[in-house]
Amino acid sequence: MTIDESKNKINQSLLSTLTKVTTKNSDVEDSFAALLESQFQVGTKVDPTAESTASTTTESDAAIESFKEALFSKGALQFYQDYNFEKIEKMIEEKKAELEDKLGLSADSQPALVGEERDAALANLNDMLDAFRKQLQEKMQAEDKLDQQNTMLSTFLQDLA
Repeated sequence: MTIDESKNKINQSLLSTLTKVTTKNSDVEDSFAALLESQFQVGTKVDPTAESTASTTTESDAAIESFKEALFSKGALQFYQDYNFEKIEKMIEEKKAELEDKLGLSADSQPALVGEERDAALANLNDMLDAFRKQLQEKMQAEDKLDQQNTMLSTFLQDLA
């Protein structure tokens, strides 16, 4: 067995474990397991009837290699934490843009806030974003804990069967 074969076997084992853990809900496309599964399927699936250009293949191969490199260099836990952090930061940026419009801090708001009003609005914005970040982190921790409990429960039920 070559190193590549053993890596694929380990990857498939990790993938099957992750797919058992994930729940079937509307957020499944955004979940870590779905991302992991899609990346490995792209890398391992070969469709002989498909005709793709060399540039598309090269781009997807580069994306797969960077994904694998990040996963193996960071480890699964750190990769998952970074993935969650990136997700939170993206949501915060979206929320920030929305709140800037509501508070009159955006560049195209009429009339533009100046002086103490702007400082107060910025302080209010920062407070709201901090609260939102904390809420998102708590939500993700709760989801992780729920997934962990579901995993333990399914393992227990499999042992009983």
